[in-house]
Parts: sequence; C-alpha cells; structure tokens
Amino acid sequence: MEYCKKCLMPDTRPGLKFHDGICYACLHYEKQKDTDWTKRWHELEIICDKYRGSNGNSYDCAIAVSGGKDSHFQTHIIKDKLKMNPLLLSVGNFDWTNAGRKNLDNLSDAFGCDTILLQPNRKLGRIMLKKAFEEIGSPMWYPDALIYSFPVRMCMKLGIKLLIYGEDINYIYGGEFDTETPSALLQPKNDVVKPMWDIWFKDEQIDEKELEMAKQPDIDEVKKSGLDPIYLSYFVPWNSYKNYELATQFGFQTLENEYERAGSIDNYDQIDSLPYLLNPYLKYPKYGHSVATDNASRLIRYGMKTREEMIPIIEEKDGKLDQGIVKKFLEFTGMTEKEFFNVLDKWYNPELFERDDAGVWTPKFKVGSGLIK
Repeated sequence: MEYCKKCLMPDTRPGLKFHDGICYACLHYEKQKDTDWTKRWHELEIICDKYRGSNGNSYDCAIAVSGGKDSHFQTHIIKDKLKMNPLLLSVGNFDWTNAGRKNLDNLSDAFGCDTILLQPNRKLGRIMLKKAFEEIGSPMWYPDALIYSFPVRMCMKLGIKLLIYGEDINYIYGGEFDTETPSALLQPKNDVVKPMWDIWFKDEQIDEKELEMAKQPDIDEVKKSGLDPIYLSYFVPWNSYKNYELATQFGFQTLENEYERAGSIDNYDQIDSLPYLLNPYLKYPKYGHSVATDNASRLIRYGMKTREEMIPIIEEKDGKLDQGIVKKFLEFTGMTEKEFFNVLDKWYNPELFERDDAGVWTPKFKVGSGLIK
C-alpha cells in the first residue's frame, strides 16, 4: 500500500494509477492548469449552437442531476450562461434528507427548469440493496445503475440529442481511462456500476423485467439514436469546492442544522440521502480509504489544505461508520443489526486490517505512509 506524494490517495483505490509516486488525479489536475479554457468554452458554445432549437420550442438538451452542488453549477452554466433550454433528469432516493429534497426542488426554483424524477421501485429496492450489500459489497448498485441508465434512456425516448454530465470521474479522480475526452459515451465503463446481472436472478426473488430500466443501452444503440453525451468538466475548470460556493448563491442548502455525519469532513458533499452513504463508506474496509480521504485529497489539490494537516483528520474520520447511516439502512432493508455487521465483516480486506479476539478490526497501515512494517 503506497500513498500519493502530493495528496492522500492510496494505490488501493481501484483503477488509480501512479507515475513517479504521484497519482493520476493529481497529475491530471496539474495538467489542466495549462488548458486553454477559452478555446474549450468556444467548443462548448459550438456544440450548444448545434443543438439549440433542435426540438423546436421544446428541450434542446438534458442535464443529469441529483440536486447537489455540482447540479447547481451545471444548470447555471447551461441555462444561465449558454441560454439553453434544458430538461433536468434525476433519480430519486429511497430515503431523502430534508436538504436533499429541497435542493432538487431548488434547481427548478432558481433556474426555471422542468425536471423528470424517476422514483425507484421501493419494493425492489429493499431486495436489491440487501442483495448487493451481501453479494458484491456495493449496496447502492441498483440506484447507481438507474443514475447511469435513466438519463440516456429518457433522452433517446424524447428525441433529445445532447445530454450533459458533470465531471469525468475517470480523468478527474484517476481511473482506467486516463485520456481526457469531451464524450461521455463510455461513461458506463468507469466501474461505478459493475456489469453483473445473473446474480440478481438466481434465487428468483426478482424478475428480469423489474431491472430493465437499470440496464444501460448498448453503445451502438446510443450512437444510432444520435445522442451526444458530454462531460461539462472537459469544457470548464472543475472544482467541487468552487461549485459548492456558487451553488450557495442560488439557494443550495447544506446539512448544517440537520445532521452531522461522523465520517465526513464537510456538510455539503453527497448529502441527498443517509443510507446511500453506506456505499462510499464500504471503500474503507475494502481499500483502506473512504470519503474523508476523497474530499481531503481534493482540498489538497486545490491548494486549500496541506497533506500534513489533513493526515490526522483522515485518521480521525475515515474509519467511522455513522450510526445514522446504519439505522436508516436497516429500517429500509429490514436487516437486523447482527445480519448487517456479519455482512460488513466479510468485506474487510485482511491485507489491510487485522481482527482481534473481540472482533474489532484495526488498520495495518498508517495514513499517508502505508503498511506498518
């Protein structure tokens, strides 16, 4: 286990590559400082002009949104700056925070956009969240699959030819594909939603038809439809903290005064739903890092924090499993606390953690340094 010399991302993060001890997320961030953003903006204007009015007076593009800080930034750029007429496409949560629900509504209030919200099948969701937690250690596989498939399917159905996503997570945060590209056509291959289907049907609890909406259309099918999915992060500088600052100017609400998350270093990122946060937490037992590392590393790249000052904060926060997350997950799925922790135990990586006689897992690594010799 090795850590990036610039930020605090470990090489255990799936798909993250290093060069001379520096992770590709940091290398890409530095490389973007030399980008001609004026030229990129002009390219975006040309794309928007191509599709503007393509549906008459109806929507000339769509934006995939959650209601979060980045959604506010995206909608501001596309609606206010580029004067497009976007349709907002979103997938709902099984359990909303008050801030999450209000922020999604606020996109319409602040920017004057129509929104189509797919509220997932709750009965199916209870089964799928439990299954995905037990089978692959990614309980939010089903809603994540919908988040990827629904905007594409809806655009194809409505004849909308331009679909706008936020950041290219492979390039911005370091993944398998390290070539910067405006096209989001290959986004389903970024490994957030693992392409597995047969395991969900083996006990016959679920009919394949129930998961049809979660299936990503074939790339050739998307091409044939004429849909052009793009990443906004290719055309404008992407900084999640600056996105948050802008979002607050348009009424975005944080979790302040509503809930304080035990394992998080902020109150503005991924705040739509508490049980959803079990997914990013599970990176900790599997890979030795979680959301505190993710967010701290961004702040280091942005020059807002130093590596040294964030190490103790990560050590304090990253391994903490918020009990509110557990409570909400158990309430929704019907799992018992014993069942939950029995499943959680099996996702601990024995190369990174050791378990004592009392069943307590302890890290075998030091944040920022690696495995303890």
